[in-house]
Amino acid sequence: MIVASALAQAGIASWEYDLKTGELWWSDNAGPLFGRHEGFTPAGFEEAIAMMDPGDGRPSDIGEIVAALGSGPVEVERRAVLPDGSMQWTHNTYFLMRDDSGEPVRLAGMMSDIQDRKRREQEDELLHHATKVLMGLVDWNSTLQATADVLVPDLADWCVIDLLRDGILEPVARAHTDVEKLRLAEAIQAEYPPDMDAALGAPNVLRTGVSELYMEIPDELLVSVAEGDQRLLQILREVGYRSVIVVPLRGRKAVIGTMTLVMADSGRGYDEAALRFAERVGDQIAVALENAQLHARVSEALDRERAAVDTLQRGLAPDPLPDMDELDLAAHYEIGGTNNVGGDWYDVFTRPEGSICLVIGDVVGRGIPAVASMSRYRNSLRALMMEGHSPARALTILNGLNDHDAPGKGFATVGCVLFDPVDRTLAWSSAGHPPALLRDGAGQVGQLWREPQPPLDVVRGFQYDEGRIEVEPGNLLVLYTDGLIERRGESIDVSIRRLVDALESAPDSPKAVVDQLLDRLPTYPSEDDLAVLVARFP
Repeated sequence: MIVASALAQAGIASWEYDLKTGELWWSDNAGPLFGRHEGFTPAGFEEAIAMMDPGDGRPSDIGEIVAALGSGPVEVERRAVLPDGSMQWTHNTYFLMRDDSGEPVRLAGMMSDIQDRKRREQEDELLHHATKVLMGLVDWNSTLQATADVLVPDLADWCVIDLLRDGILEPVARAHTDVEKLRLAEAIQAEYPPDMDAALGAPNVLRTGVSELYMEIPDELLVSVAEGDQRLLQILREVGYRSVIVVPLRGRKAVIGTMTLVMADSGRGYDEAALRFAERVGDQIAVALENAQLHARVSEALDRERAAVDTLQRGLAPDPLPDMDELDLAAHYEIGGTNNVGGDWYDVFTRPEGSICLVIGDVVGRGIPAVASMSRYRNSLRALMMEGHSPARALTILNGLNDHDAPGKGFATVGCVLFDPVDRTLAWSSAGHPPALLRDGAGQVGQLWREPQPPLDVVRGFQYDEGRIEVEPGNLLVLYTDGLIERRGESIDVSIRRLVDALESAPDSPKAVVDQLLDRLPTYPSEDDLAVLVARFP
């Protein structure tokens, strides 16, 4: 009992079963793992086994269990069946105890709640799948429908994605576990178009940019929505709404649509954690949608290059640097020579959990084909980092993801840095890009350098690794493309050394650093495209 008490303090339940007498003992904290009260104990081993998901393929006969434990303890993840029929993941360790003669006499086990971890794993897997679908398509109609199909039934019984067109929300993708219910949804939409002034639902989310979560849908809410229309009320009741989430699709400049997730026939419900995950999916959809729209513009530009050049450059120029307390930022970007469009880029954005991503990249080639490749690399890497991947993992996934048969085929060098403002650490990875520079408070400059790694789409299947370092207040980080340093016929090491010397004597202000680097480096102005990004850690 002392051991059981210690395990309980660690959140672990325990049990023992006497193979001779059939007596079953459960620790007091085991009941809540199965949706029962504290101190609950099954009437026997058969009842306990029946409280586990029978569809997981695990043995349920005592003889089979004893045989499976013959070679030692076994650890498995199993789903407990709660009284309402829902499932909860548990981690289980089984032991077989023997007497002095070696005869099995007791079964014992430990159980712990892993529902939150399994939920995160399943959500990450689902989000990764959805992201791959989103990044693999450039036609937005097929992109959104494929995404809705991915989300049903794992995340919803049905999913509707609406886009704003001419002031009206128009459904562009629907998915449902039941084809008949899908037809019913289409009939509702046709007969009752959305009221863009509605105080709740998709129109309200579109206006406010604030998500809505309805953990339960009481009949009073349906009556309120129907506003006295008995036919509409009957239809809403037939749908069988149980729980609803509506999230905005936030573009870079405005909300461009909404995604509605509905639980109905399955009897499942949503909570705050589900809402946060749905918002992550919505953000990925918005990024992919803008990416698809950009690809459409690029394809048109390939046919009418002269007319499209100005439009492309305005749309693909780096976004204005964000104003943030965690970093002081400055940057410079320009296209080299007589090019109208370039393949260099930088990007700075904050992830949902608060870490800040800084990216620098350079696509091989020039003109519109290089821009087409750059747009795919930039948007795909942003989507992967927003999904929560580390720099190395994001580059590994991105490597080989782009279709080299598409317009603008080519490879790219990329440097990706992730700053955690809580523990003040930098994690970085490079795909063949010149090393980032970090200047400390004493003015000493070091390189963020590891073993050379190939550019993206040069070595398929390459597993990128990353480095990690702590930063102090006053440190300066400099990311750049080779247009800043490269001189024809000169070793890259000599070029980087010149940049280090210029940085060592530069002022503390990121803007002043950028100005001095451009002023003192003899390679500027360059025939090559150029991007430089400087961050100071206050």
